Amino acid sequence: MLKIFHSQGARSLRVIWLCEEMGVPYETAEASFMKPSDEFKAINPLRTVPVLQDGDVTMIESVAMMIYIMAKYGPTDLEVKPNEPGYAEYLQFLLFGEAGIAAYGNPLVGTRFMAPDDQKQNWTATYLKSAILKRLQYVADKLDGRPYVAANRFTAADICVAYIATGGKFAGIADEIPAPMKNYIGALHARPAFQRAAAVK
Repeated sequence: MLKIFHSQGARSLRVIWLCEEMGVPYETAEASFMKPSDEFKAINPLRTVPVLQDGDVTMIESVAMMIYIMAKYGPTDLEVKPNEPGYAEYLQFLLFGEAGIAAYGNPLVGTRFMAPDDQKQNWTATYLKSAILKRLQYVADKLDGRPYVAANRFTAADICVAYIATGGKFAGIADEIPAPMKNYIGALHARPAFQRAAAVK
């Protein structure tokens, strides 16, 4: 059974949501940012969340975990194949959800919660916030009223992109997410599999 080291609000939500959508059994273990267990530190010296264990396999990158789970425990309609329409868009948004959007949030969250008070509102924080919101508008424009980012169906790319709603709370930008993105994410969060994933502690 898959073992997912999880902290509420972390990128582990993506992996758990995917498992819930696919019906893949998993168990979770606590992964505290502030007080990591000795077990967690031994498995992942970087102390980043999530960590996935599957037998002898250990992974620390959420999107890579999703690709791994779909390939090993599929087939699943959450994955778009090379011979399907929308494959290129699927790949782009599968990676864009992290590399193009959420990754900008890491230094922003760090600055917001860990920087000295006189350094919390600096040029870099302002740039990061602007970069995230600009990219969210890009996704909204690409959606253009469509319910999903690729292949005319719900896919893992939607899971990756929708994570920013959770990360946005920590980054302090939740109220500034463009309205079309809020509507898109709100519809995805109504899915029963997301509801189950979000309830995992």
